Amino acid sequence: MRDMRQNISTVMGLAPGVLTADANGVTVDRLGFDSVTFAVAMGVGGDTFTGSKRLDFIVEHSDDGTTWAPVGADNVIGAEADVNGVVLSQRTAHAAADVRRIGYVDGTIGDRRYVRLNLDVVGTHGAGTPLAVVAILGNPASKPVA
Repeated sequence: MRDMRQNISTVMGLAPGVLTADANGVTVDRLGFDSVTFAVAMGVGGDTFTGSKRLDFIVEHSDDGTTWAPVGADNVIGAEADVNGVVLSQRTAHAAADVRRIGYVDGTIGDRRYVRLNLDVVGTHGAGTPLAVVAILGNPASKPVA
């Protein structure tokens, strides 16, 4: 039997919590890894989601870890990125906890070293929603991964 432990690394993208406001994700340095997948764990929605009261998840990338740009549609797998980098928008009831995967890939604008997933809370969210994001780095240049 094989496992993946020595073939991946993980970074806490957004610390677990009940979020009611915007949150910038942790900068993920892809050095030594050819792929990143964000695992977005979302609990039962504490508020009623609509088009004007929603959670938008935005993926950004950077060459230097300081100047950020939204990803394009050709930079993600498992989601559709709009022009602002929104890869997931929770606009309807979320009655059961789940985990969604969003992959970051090379696109036509080139391979960026740094990537992050941010949360944009649109509207007023009084109760909040439990969330956490883990970045899973894969396809390492050197194995085993420590």
